[in-house]
Amino acid sequence: MGADPRQGVKSGTTGRGPRSRRPSTRRPRSGGGRPWGVLLWVVILVALGAGAGWLLLSRHGGAPDLQVTSPTAAEQEPVAGDRAVRVVFPEWDGEGYIIEQRRVPSRGRPDEDLLAIMTSLCAGPVTSGAISALPAGTRALAAFLDPQDHSVVLDFSSELVTGHPGGSLAAAATLTSILRTVALNFPDARSCVILIDGAPVGTLAGHLDLSRPFDPRRWL
Repeated sequence: MGADPRQGVKSGTTGRGPRSRRPSTRRPRSGGGRPWGVLLWVVILVALGAGAGWLLLSRHGGAPDLQVTSPTAAEQEPVAGDRAVRVVFPEWDGEGYIIEQRRVPSRGRPDEDLLAIMTSLCAGPVTSGAISALPAGTRALAAFLDPQDHSVVLDFSSELVTGHPGGSLAAAATLTSILRTVALNFPDARSCVILIDGAPVGTLAGHLDLSRPFDPRRWL
């Protein structure tokens, strides 16, 4: 008799043989598919982030406006130009006065223009036959013009007094040169005070009282 096939089965077993695994029917993923999938997710995330950003901006009143700053009024300084002026010098023989036409830098400010004119006067003449009525080394330190009462204050360095040759004619020539120059360039000026190093002085080389104001119009 043939052997009973059930005798070769151990107790505790079901008697069923091991299941055979079927070969998988899935196709392996191609290696080129993953980069495109990652790139797609990156694009989606960027789009979602941008949408969220615009949503927040719309809730808070929209995107902020870009502001362009412009120069302040103080920074918009007018460009300096030239002003035609007249400067008065005595003739070398004392027979009269010569008027020189000059140009000085100007920003349209009377005080600055007046100081530039006095500085030009201190520089001396360029016309043949004219001489300077101001001693060598004299400098114009400051100049003020009050538009309310049309008063003028001129401040010169000490050389105007210490270097002056003296004499009534020389003193008159000095004052005429200064005051006539003021009157020709500022015809509205009604008074002019002359200071030396910021302080009043008694006389110019012992002649002509400098402690009082002068009317420039009377020296034309």
